[in-house]
Amino acid sequence: MHPLSVTWQSYESLDTLEGFNLDNLGGSDSFKAGMRWPDYLAGFAPEWHPYVEAIRHAIVEGQVWAGGDWHQYSPNGVPVVAGGHFMGCSWRSWGELLAAVWSSKLNRDFTYMDFYMDGRLPARPFSFTTGTTDDR
Repeated sequence: MHPLSVTWQSYESLDTLEGFNLDNLGGSDSFKAGMRWPDYLAGFAPEWHPYVEAIRHAIVEGQVWAGGDWHQYSPNGVPVVAGGHFMGCSWRSWGELLAAVWSSKLNRDFTYMDFYMDGRLPARPFSFTTGTTDDR
């Protein structure tokens, strides 16, 4: 189990959270094909790495394959790490985050545009219920 737990809340609830919005503290606004998670993580100061890593882990474990519109409009679209820090993103920065997570996990090139909005999502490369890969 990962040491920091992550829950999911609505984007509308961000004003009630007392932690920091990690999206304002780092990441990459230039995540390009060929880059992987370490490139994204390098944009954060080391003290934020455990929080961002917890979010990465929650995305992979929860098989979150969704666009920035889902992130902002879903009742459970915003990851909140134990301690109240959260990742409330623009559609683009959400795309950067998911591109970084899935590029590394699947060893496949993605950019923010792949996860910018649900209508642009690439085919899901795994079964949602089992987590096994399929060869689409």
